[in-house]
This record gives sequence, C-alpha cells and structure tokens, in this order.
Amino acid sequence: MDFIDLFINQISPLSDKARNLFRSVMTEVNYTKGTEFVSLGELPTKFYILKKGVARSYVLDDKGKEHIRTLFVPITTSGSLTALVKKQPSASTYDCLTDCEFLEGDYYKFLELTEKNHELALFHAKVLQNVFLSVVKRINELTTLDATARYLKLKNDIPEVENLIQQYHIASYLNITPVQLSRIRKELYSK
Repeated sequence: MDFIDLFINQISPLSDKARNLFRSVMTEVNYTKGTEFVSLGELPTKFYILKKGVARSYVLDDKGKEHIRTLFVPITTSGSLTALVKKQPSASTYDCLTDCEFLEGDYYKFLELTEKNHELALFHAKVLQNVFLSVVKRINELTTLDATARYLKLKNDIPEVENLIQQYHIASYLNITPVQLSRIRKELYSK
C-alpha cells in the first residue's frame, strides 16, 4: 500500500475513481530542516500531508518570540488552513524541524474536484473534522493539563521527540520556558 492510500484509508475509504482524482492534485516534495513551506504573510495555495519528519506552525508575539502552535508528525495534514479558506495571507509560519517528505496538494484544484465529486466532498469534510478535533484537543490540553502532564502527553504522542527536535522547540510547544522544561525533566528522571 502506498502512502496516499495509507492517508486516505486513515480518513475514509474512497473508490478508485476518487482516489485517482485526489492523486491528480498531489506531488511529492522534500524539504530540508529549516525550510519554510508557508511563510508569514504569504498567500498560500497548497496543503501538505507529512510523510516523514517533524514540522511545525508558529506565530510571533509582539516581541518577536516564537510560539509553536502545532507540531506535525506523520501522517498529518499541514498548511495554513485559515489562510486557504479565507484566501488571505498566512498569520503563521510553517517550517521543517527536521528533513521532511510531504505530499503537496493544490488546495483550490482539490476544491474544484470536491464540487464535481460527492465522494471527495465528503472526504474533504472528514479531513476538516479531523483538523477541528485536533485543534480542540490542543486547546483542551493547554487549558486543563499542567506543564508536566503536557510534557508526558507529548512524549506519549511522539516518543522520540527529544531526539528529533531542539529542547526550546519542545518548551515552546508546551507553552513553558526551557528552564521549566529542564526542571520537569529533572524531576521526572530523578524518580
């Protein structure tokens, strides 16, 4: 089974016709660590499905400090959905924290296909539901879990996270300082 089939089956099975239509808007791309695939202020036209690596989305505060909103690991969709839907410049930056392999799709060509193919329209709705549910989950974690619980949850979701990305990125994602992260790790590993 190829990666596109793996992604599709994770969301919702599609007929061969719908699979082929979806494939028609997708291309494989590779980006090296540090590459921005959606820049702040850019008017994006693409969406991404992460095949290998770790990517992130982040915003800058008024002092220029980065705040990671989302970490992307395989098999997840990525891209500035708000900017794509509203056809406005991206308020976030998306970049690769490791070398990454993506499937890159033309969002507007995909939307055209959903207008002609009911099955793809339903598939698109399910993808959007998954994105919505992951955002709600992230908000709930930030508002209901303490920093240690958020760290343990991240380690459970991405067991090798500490070997994949920098500690300050982990701290930013957890909405804590690197010093707080160091204290949490020290406390957990001393037990």
